[in-house]
Amino acid sequence: MGKLSLRLPAPDLAASAFVLHVLLHQVVIIVARVTTSYRAVEMGLSDIWIGAVGATFSLLPLFLATQVGARIDEKGARGAFLVGTGGVLVSALGLLTTGNSVIALLGWTGLLGTGHLLCLLSQHATAADQATDAARGRMFAYYTALISFAQILAPLVVAVFAGSGALPDTGRLFAAAAVAGLISLGCVLFMRHPGKPARDGKSAAQLPIRQLLRQKGVVPAILAGVGVICAIDLLVIYLPVLGAQALIPASAIAALLMVRALASLLSRLCFGWLLSRLGRRVMLTGSLLATGLGLTVLGIPVPGWALALAMILIGIGIGMATPISMSWVTSAVPPTSRGLVLSLRLTGNRLAQFLLPMSVGVVATGAGVSSVFLLLAAGLYGSAYSSYRALRPSAGSDAAG
Repeated sequence: MGKLSLRLPAPDLAASAFVLHVLLHQVVIIVARVTTSYRAVEMGLSDIWIGAVGATFSLLPLFLATQVGARIDEKGARGAFLVGTGGVLVSALGLLTTGNSVIALLGWTGLLGTGHLLCLLSQHATAADQATDAARGRMFAYYTALISFAQILAPLVVAVFAGSGALPDTGRLFAAAAVAGLISLGCVLFMRHPGKPARDGKSAAQLPIRQLLRQKGVVPAILAGVGVICAIDLLVIYLPVLGAQALIPASAIAALLMVRALASLLSRLCFGWLLSRLGRRVMLTGSLLATGLGLTVLGIPVPGWALALAMILIGIGIGMATPISMSWVTSAVPPTSRGLVLSLRLTGNRLAQFLLPMSVGVVATGAGVSSVFLLLAAGLYGSAYSSYRALRPSAGSDAAG
């Protein structure tokens, strides 16, 4: 009994620290990025520059992701957790103290994106460290549910500090992000980090990237998540811009983001039940269609209640598609290559996140911000069709997590 009483608190503390880190990290990222968009509007930057600032968030991660993933497979996640969380904290402090020029916004946003990459891959490796595919699917559903909960908290933070005007107090918001970043750095010290996987022979060695991409299901799973990630990114970047142009108060924009996150959270809590009844093919295709439909509504003139309905559709779509693609891609490769395949997935996401804001920034300048949402909706409709064709029914595949 004495041994049990000494050992039980440590795993509880470690799990609590991981949960708190996931929540706080997402809050920091969302608050910092939303506030950066408001700061850019405050500075009078054009839509092209706003797109450029958004794109720098994904620039360095685009080149670093595979190296980071391979290193996590070899060395474990602790170092990446520490460096990533520290980088996010420094970038939040930098935006608070010196984020008053285009160069500063570009630089600190780039560091923010790099820290986010390190933290995400470390969190993914921790969540993927499960014994079975079913357990891994459930863990990713819980993990993404935590992210959804954080995406509810972050707009609440924005709403608390925003006031009633169309533009919030950006200084106070950056300060709130820095405080949350400091606490999340402390959480890393109490977490249990997955060690490097055992390598019992040649079959257990990390697969080369080319061979990894040839594994069944890897490429379709990576591509399925790209459009959904872009939807999240563009909502964070351009929904505040749309609100400012339409004179929608910042608190109302924050409420819409909270509605989206709440819908994602609720859908993820039902994830296992729905997956066992509908299967991966129907759920993934339906989630992409729902996200596309919601973005279409955002891109056309509609009343306020329709905007809320659109965010619910987007939230449900994002909530379902993300854990499906994550569990699918990690189940398709050996344990010694999970960090690398997750980094490849993230590389695809970051490539789209880098190119898309720049492209849609040009489109928004000529056709308006609403065209950004219509453009992405069209891409998601195409992705839904290709995913439906790629996920042909096979024995046991639909039930897989």
